[in-house]
Parts: sequence; structure tokens; C-alpha cells
Amino acid sequence: MPRLILTLTLLVLFLLEGTVLQLLLPDTWGLTWEAVPRFVLVGVVLIGLFLNRRESLIYGMVFGFLHDVLYNQIIGVHTLTMMVAGYFAGLALLLFHRSLAVAFVTLTLVLFGHEWLLYSLYRLFFPIDVDVQWMLRQQILPTVGLNLLFAVLIYFPLSKIAAGVNAKKEMKLD
Repeated sequence: MPRLILTLTLLVLFLLEGTVLQLLLPDTWGLTWEAVPRFVLVGVVLIGLFLNRRESLIYGMVFGFLHDVLYNQIIGVHTLTMMVAGYFAGLALLLFHRSLAVAFVTLTLVLFGHEWLLYSLYRLFFPIDVDVQWMLRQQILPTVGLNLLFAVLIYFPLSKIAAGVNAKKEMKLD
């Protein structure tokens, strides 16, 4: 049951990310910078921190593929980047003890890495003249900031759901 709740939570975040939250974006209001909600990615990274890297990789693959199919022109870009982000978040769990500071440093680095990898892949496949400094100031840093604010809101509820998944796993092992 906790795994179903976790999956449904990510599915609701995915639906909100692509529908309702598009109305709240800064470029909709005429601002020059753009902050893209990547709330499912935040959930995938937190799953990597709370559970393990394999589950995070699987969730990243599934929701990245959904994102590619529904919103993208190239199949596989978000699948790859979300899988990599989830896997590296899970690796941080192996290297460091689980704490709030480690979680938010890891989340910041993984979100920045995800956005940078997306920018690099799109620049590779669609040769466009977008200045790197402009991209950093106008899209990558605001996106990381918005998603970190969301991570503050979802950190403790998602940790409770993940604790339920871990407890279920431990009961199966006994």
C-alpha cells in the first residue's frame, strides 16, 4: 500500500506539473526568466535518498518516459536525465549519512546537473544559439530555486511515505 501511495503521489505531481502549474510560471506573467516545475524529478531524487538508487532509477525511467511521450519532440532525453538524476541521488545515500543538509545539497546538485544535462542534450540535437550565461541566469538557476522551494514542502511527507515502504520491505524480509 505505501508503494501505491508513493506512485500515486508522483503521478499527481506529474499531472500538476504539466497542467495547473503552467499557469503559475513567470514567463506566463511577462517576466524575462523561466522557472520550470520539475516536481516529479524532486520526488524521484528524494526516493533515491530515502529508499535506494534502483527504485529511484526505475521511477525516473517511467516518469521520464511519460514526460518524453507527452511533452517532448525527442523520445529518451528526459528518460535518460531523470534516470541519471535518480541514480546519482541514490549514490549519495551510499557515500553520506542521511540528513536534511545532505538531502538538500544533493538535491541542489542533482537538479542543477539535470538542467545542465538537458541543456547540453538539446544543444547537441538542436543546434541553437543560446548563450550559456543567459541560460544559467534565465532558466537553470530559477528552475533549481523553484524546485528547491517545492522540496522544502514535500520533504517530510515523502519521507513518511518512504518510511512506510521501507517498513513493508523489512516485514517481507523477516
